[in-house]
Amino acid sequence: MTRMTRKLIGPLSLLFAALVATGCGPTKKDLKIQDLTAENDQLKNDLNDRDRQINDAMVLDTEARRTIDDLNKELAKLRVNADKAKGAKGWVTMPTFDMISIPGSVLFASGKASLSASGRRTLAKIASDIRAQYNDRDIYVFGYTDSEPIRKSKWKDNWELGAARSLNVIRAMSSFGIPNEHLVQANCAKFRPKASDTTPKGRRQNRRVEFYAVKSNSAIITGKTARGLNNE
Repeated sequence: MTRMTRKLIGPLSLLFAALVATGCGPTKKDLKIQDLTAENDQLKNDLNDRDRQINDAMVLDTEARRTIDDLNKELAKLRVNADKAKGAKGWVTMPTFDMISIPGSVLFASGKASLSASGRRTLAKIASDIRAQYNDRDIYVFGYTDSEPIRKSKWKDNWELGAARSLNVIRAMSSFGIPNEHLVQANCAKFRPKASDTTPKGRRQNRRVEFYAVKSNSAIITGKTARGLNNE
């Protein structure tokens, strides 16, 4: 090492020591600022990623809503076509059976199972349809009530009321010329409602009698079939 080099190293070492001693290097505050700046940059990147994810989700949600709207439109068309595909005087035609629903108020007084005069006239018309259009089919008669508990009438519960109503309808259909071997009595009482039982209008819709004219070569109508129709 030359004499000149030794002369330079000596002052530089003293200068470095002086800088450290006087705090001219990176302080704890400077290091903290650097850490916070790096953390802030990372948060910005995370927020940008989150924004992109939200935008992507919004796009997917919009597409899903559009798909649901399209399906609802198609369903509405099918219902309109089903309404147009009527059988005899209001019967709805399905692939393996036809059906018609009669409001309970048309057939019975409130809480009663005996047929009213207008109810018998209505059943006479239905029997005429069956003889003309469905004389080779089994006729299932489903009785339905609302969910209101039995309080004042003689019936033990809605099961008993629904059964009595469907039985009286079966007997009336037999008297109007429908062969007994084609008649099947069924009763759903308050179960499988057509509408919400929380409103008077919904309860009126649920009190009904439904007739299913089932093709003889089809499977016997099941609870699943009836439930699907009632929920439409």
